[in-house]
Amino acid sequence: MILPRLFRRWKLLLLVVLPFALLPLPLLWTAPAARRVGLKVLLMVGSSPRRVLLGFMLPTALLSMWISNTASTAMMIPILEAVLTELGAEHRNMMMLAIAYAANVGGTGTVIGTPPNLIMFEFISKLDGQPITFGSWMVFSAPLMIINLIIAWIWLQILFLPICCNKAKTKDVETVESSETKQNNLEKMETLETNQNDLEKIECVETKQDDVRKLLETKYKQLGPMSEEEYAAFSLFLLLVFLWLSRSPGFVTGWADLLPPGCGDATPAVFVALIMFAIPVGADGQPLLNWKLVQSKLAWGVIILLGGGFALAEGADRSCLTVWVGEQLARLEGLEAELLRILICLLVSLITQVASNAATASMLLPVLLQLCQQLRINPLFLMLPATLTSSLAFMLPVSTAPNAIVFAASGMKTSDMIKAGAGLTLISMFVTVGWTELVGAPIFNMDEFPEWAFPSNTSLSSASRC
Repeated sequence: MILPRLFRRWKLLLLVVLPFALLPLPLLWTAPAARRVGLKVLLMVGSSPRRVLLGFMLPTALLSMWISNTASTAMMIPILEAVLTELGAEHRNMMMLAIAYAANVGGTGTVIGTPPNLIMFEFISKLDGQPITFGSWMVFSAPLMIINLIIAWIWLQILFLPICCNKAKTKDVETVESSETKQNNLEKMETLETNQNDLEKIECVETKQDDVRKLLETKYKQLGPMSEEEYAAFSLFLLLVFLWLSRSPGFVTGWADLLPPGCGDATPAVFVALIMFAIPVGADGQPLLNWKLVQSKLAWGVIILLGGGFALAEGADRSCLTVWVGEQLARLEGLEAELLRILICLLVSLITQVASNAATASMLLPVLLQLCQQLRINPLFLMLPATLTSSLAFMLPVSTAPNAIVFAASGMKTSDMIKAGAGLTLISMFVTVGWTELVGAPIFNMDEFPEWAFPSNTSLSSASRC
């Protein structure tokens, strides 16, 4: 009985997975442009350790919004290695962790940023009338991403950098100037010698900062002017973002409202990908994208992981497992909804530290959907913070792909990553829960059980079937 059912469902799985498989295609040719953006941001923010820290976190988070956070991490690591040769090995762990944290946080900013977002979007899209679109997700999540990124930046400074180094520098300079006017005082002379040593250290640090800036300028110049392929890819990328944001903005009529039903966020991605396969660029007239490049660069493992997650969720739904678990969890209806949300997010955070965030989302989101239906709670009330929390895993190398890449590149101990990431994991989780309450509730009207989530909706018919 199981095999015939799986055979009948294979077409559905292909329809679900293949549109998402094409989402990264328009971004394959933007690797040089992405490297250019990263170096440009580093040059703009400055070359002191604090600014370099911010300079690596900003482009990493920005790139992770649009491409795989694994790819953005792998892209920034070589640049960081070169900078660390000038900045000093004492900042190695801090800078490495900064890239991992920024990649994890940046992926929460858009629907396509990380697999859990796509998994939730797929589940929630089955509900007719649900409010999640590419634009509404960004309105809710992009400011939260910025807040969590700033928190991570401050957290790393607290752990690895002295708080008042700038004040100490100013004080030392003033003391030196005062000492120079009192040459006849032996004690002042000793103080002067000490402060001169301090100034030499400061000059050494400034020299390192100049070397870092020169290194970044050299690497940026080595990229040369933007090529025709980069201009074409960047233009198509802007077109893709515009189509995503204008599909169904809500406050005006979107282009999807003028077309037959069924046009989702995968439609413009497939459209732009087909354009890249068709338009010739360069002197040889070759297309901007070809299948050989796709075959070698596309993250097929992520596609299989997503498809496996959808298959797992479909199996749990067909076997009535999600309904049974939802009924068991419905016994928690005596708890306050806010407390239940915190407990769910804590559970998700705990699981995602030791398991793939995509697998965690695939297992828990269908259950949370059934639980919300049982308790008459808006599904987004639990599903949205749980999805975002699954990506905010900073404690272990196995938690996310960026963590694993950084752990291997830095050579740090697992205990070092746990010490640095435990506090940030809890802080970012509670910030996400608070943001959902303050901003998510008015945007998505989470205070009431909506019509699109009622059991009469065909997407929730599994409860009646079981």
